[in-house]
Amino acid sequence: MENCEKIIVTVEELKKMVKNNEEDKINEVDVVTCGTCGIMSGTMAIMHITMGQKFRKAEKFTLNGINCNVGPCPNEYLGSVDITVNGTTHTEDYGGGFLFKDLIAGKEVVAKAYCDNVVYEKTLTLSDIPTAELIGTRMAFKNYVALTNLGEPVNTIFHRVALKKGEASFSGCGEYNPLQNMETEYSNLFGKKILLNGSEGLILGYGTRYSAEKPNLMISADMHNMDDYYIGGFHTSAGAEIYDTVAVPIEMNDKNKEYLMTIDDDIVLPLTNVLGRELIKKASYGEAWNNTDLRPKVDLTKCTENKHRDGIIPLSKFCEAVALCPTKALENGIPSKDCFGCGVCATVCHEGVYSMNMNTIGGIPITCRQSDRVRALALSKELKKRIEKGEFKL
Repeated sequence: MENCEKIIVTVEELKKMVKNNEEDKINEVDVVTCGTCGIMSGTMAIMHITMGQKFRKAEKFTLNGINCNVGPCPNEYLGSVDITVNGTTHTEDYGGGFLFKDLIAGKEVVAKAYCDNVVYEKTLTLSDIPTAELIGTRMAFKNYVALTNLGEPVNTIFHRVALKKGEASFSGCGEYNPLQNMETEYSNLFGKKILLNGSEGLILGYGTRYSAEKPNLMISADMHNMDDYYIGGFHTSAGAEIYDTVAVPIEMNDKNKEYLMTIDDDIVLPLTNVLGRELIKKASYGEAWNNTDLRPKVDLTKCTENKHRDGIIPLSKFCEAVALCPTKALENGIPSKDCFGCGVCATVCHEGVYSMNMNTIGGIPITCRQSDRVRALALSKELKKRIEKGEFKL
């Protein structure tokens, strides 16, 4: 059957059918496009960069100040370098996720190769890098945990600021997550085509830290074909992180149907202590996502600290929300397309300029989200469009 003859729906469309008990419509569906977006620490890039000047071999290499791992090939006296770059590597307030986003957006970056006490420098863009492959060593976990704190504030990769007692953070797009909606037998996953940050790629197999209880994927795709909207850096109180967006087509067959019919209310989200990760209680993704705000509401008239003749404009020098935005998305106080919907601005602003309904987990207020349903659904829709147009072959 050709792609154009299949009935394709997004996971959002399917879940609405499930909630409305539209069994007849569900039975007509052939393929469901599912997606997730969130912090994916296991992201790295493999690149080959030509510097235009010959040197013995790079002893050290940086891109925009980010340290890169040189090799494995030494490329002796060729003036070119093979490197790997971790998405979580950072210097000051700039990390690998921000670097990858800049490259994919077509921005210039500065490459420096250090050899025999000489620094070879070149300004380049992604189009100057012939090989740039993004590898996700563990992506799109089926099962995540939510975290809270039972004691003193703790700096953690799971929050932009120190996680305080009586606060919660969580990851996962719940009923939209690809692995939540499919049979996860290895033979069903290996070699399957996907979209990674908008670029067509492949599932290489199970990812690191895989288990039958918490399956995840190892994924690869070409950075040259990615859309910078779907990837970026995310500052935390314990260092730089990176977010990615993944979309997967799932066949509506007997094996997958049971998973595809599951909704947020029926997906367990364990609430654990950030220190030790012991289970506190079992919640659900319905508690975290039902009727929540996906983006902050903004009322600049409530800001009293940064008044100017031409209006009220929060500035990063004074505004804690702007300064602490994990994705650097607040431009003069207004969320840009880089907004992740994490809720940090609403958490740290005490004047009510930013507000979001963030829900609770097990009765504990959520003060940071590390997954974004807006991007997950956008890539799911993009995948559906490409399948229907014949641009993505099943």
